[in-house]
Amino acid sequence: MKTHKIYYHEYSGDGVANLLESPFTVEGVGYGLVSEYSVSPKDAIYSVCPAWKHRSNRNFMVRSPVDIDFSVNREEKYLISNSLTQLQFDRWFGPTFDDPNWCSHEKTTIQSTIPRFIFWTKSKNIWIEQKPHPLTSLRNNFITVGGWFNISNWNRPLSFAFDVVNTDQQVIIRRGDPVAQISFYSQNLDDGFVVQRAEPPDEIVKLTTRTSAAVSTFARKVPQDILNGIFQNKESKCPFHHLWKK
Repeated sequence: MKTHKIYYHEYSGDGVANLLESPFTVEGVGYGLVSEYSVSPKDAIYSVCPAWKHRSNRNFMVRSPVDIDFSVNREEKYLISNSLTQLQFDRWFGPTFDDPNWCSHEKTTIQSTIPRFIFWTKSKNIWIEQKPHPLTSLRNNFITVGGWFNISNWNRPLSFAFDVVNTDQQVIIRRGDPVAQISFYSQNLDDGFVVQRAEPPDEIVKLTTRTSAAVSTFARKVPQDILNGIFQNKESKCPFHHLWKK
């Protein structure tokens, strides 16, 4: 069994150009990642269960650094809020409206740039999974869209898209509310993980900037060779490296 160190940095939703200019990296303003085990009641009847403890020690909570509230007008396809300014809407939900299909009678999906992270590690073949927190559908009226990829091979921003549960009701998120869960996996599921806030090295910033631009370019259909670089369990160079050949 090994313990892998995962580094992360939180930043605001002004695009990759402002990767390091985040008001939410200031100590006491944003929230660090914490394990599910560390915030769970120790008197719960399942707290002594080794299966639950093993999983919850490897499952981390993502919390909102700000208050957010809005409602959806599906007919006119717009959001309205009693507390957010237009600037906040543009910064935090602007990417939503780049896709004309974000709102329909069947589903409404919001792309949020807050909270937003990059992760990196020196360990090989480490996967990251983003998944819904079980309380958000009940408390906040949304469900986070999940996904996973190999962060040893690929560095990219991890932001949060979510489906609105009931568009006839408000989405209300309070500062500190859980919005998603993050887990890490290695080839040995008995391995442990330590997460640590850090300033990303220059090479991570450059690589994240490049992959962000490439993902936007191929938002509709990512070529198979690029998908192989993202998901194959082997050490590789950036899957978008060919875009910057001179």
